[in-house]
Amino acid sequence: MKKILIAILFFILGVVLFMPKINLLYTLEGLLKQEHIELREDSLKDRWIDLNLQNALVLYDGVESLQARVLTISPWLFYNTIKAYDVEPSSTLKNMLNVKADSVSITHSLLDYKKANIEAIGDFGKIYGDVDLKQRKVKLILEASDSFKNDKIIKDFFKKSEEGLVYESKF
Repeated sequence: MKKILIAILFFILGVVLFMPKINLLYTLEGLLKQEHIELREDSLKDRWIDLNLQNALVLYDGVESLQARVLTISPWLFYNTIKAYDVEPSSTLKNMLNVKADSVSITHSLLDYKKANIEAIGDFGKIYGDVDLKQRKVKLILEASDSFKNDKIIKDFFKKSEEGLVYESKF
């Protein structure tokens, strides 16, 4: 029994290490394109356990929307993560939305395959929540920083509830 478990572990490790991560990225880009989202990057590096994109730029309907200094995608079969660092609106959107996130993390697990969890930390405070992939709903809760509590963005997008400042949407 012990040998079978070790063999299964090495098989899974081998699949993760030798998985064609760049091809998976191109497949993801194709799926995002159907939603009018485009991803561009300066450099792309397969680092065995994850995929690293430098200076990633997200475009929505051809308009530059977000930029991240580093974007790391970790496809580990059972637990997948996408982490972005130094995320901010593109120069065209900075006048309307002048916030910066130090880190943004999206995780998905096969144990709870219907949901993806989101967490972001930045000058706005902390945002956490989830995306219900089956019902196509997003629910985010904001723990606003003192400097961000009276910002126009909160009044426009977030509603006060017993949980705190909540943003809910369907896609």
